[in-house]
Amino acid sequence: MKYSLRKTPSHLHLTYKYGEANGGLLGRNLVLEVVDGNLLTLEIDLSANLLARNKQSPWYLDAVDLSSNYHKLKSLQCPDNLVRTRLIRAWEGVADPRLRLRLVLNPRGRYLYEVAPHSLFMGGIQLDVQAFLEEESETTGTSAETEASHVEEVDPHEKHA
Repeated sequence: MKYSLRKTPSHLHLTYKYGEANGGLLGRNLVLEVVDGNLLTLEIDLSANLLARNKQSPWYLDAVDLSSNYHKLKSLQCPDNLVRTRLIRAWEGVADPRLRLRLVLNPRGRYLYEVAPHSLFMGGIQLDVQAFLEEESETTGTSAETEASHVEEVDPHEKHA
């Protein structure tokens, strides 16, 4: 079952491991899905950040940075109290809940993490990444490991219409 936490844009702050630069993105369509009893998946669509006309804008550059450093993500903060309230309400309704985070960055991929949520003192929520689970391809729905065998067939410099 899916629950919409927020459809309109919400500012997100990303922190990376190893002293990498921090990023700020706009997340849309925040959806919480109850997958398997106590397993919750929070899906955030970040694809609109890649649609910027100005390829030097901070939103675009941070989205490109996430697509190359997705495995180094340390935490994600959402200062939106509406998201926090709805997430806590769903969290309390499940016995022994576990939370995963899926970041959708079309057409560059979908990234799945195991996270631990924390309420922030000044409002909002922080999701600390416990483990990177997998990268999913948007076109085929398969993971990156199976896609790697087909990479040599495609010319990366070829223009697509």
